Amino acid sequence: MANIVIYSKPTCPFCVKAKDLLKKLGQTFDVVDIAAQPEKRDEMIAKANGRHTVPQIFIDDQHIGGCDDLYALHEKGGLEPLLKA
Repeated sequence: MANIVIYSKPTCPFCVKAKDLLKKLGQTFDVVDIAAQPEKRDEMIAKANGRHTVPQIFIDDQHIGGCDDLYALHEKGGLEPLLKA
């Protein structure tokens, strides 16, 4: 099973949508709440090549991007192979 990390905020609807897709696919993931841990925001920005919006999603340390990126990857058939790697 893939190691998934989502940088998120509790009030973010895109974060909820991304998590819902991953749950529907039977995945578990770690959430880094940058509202509760603001020191993690700089870490997220560095790992996400300067992207500062949430969610920022990583699968096995590979930056996937945000919610729209996750859904686009899924629609192209590229998400599930990453999850099974």
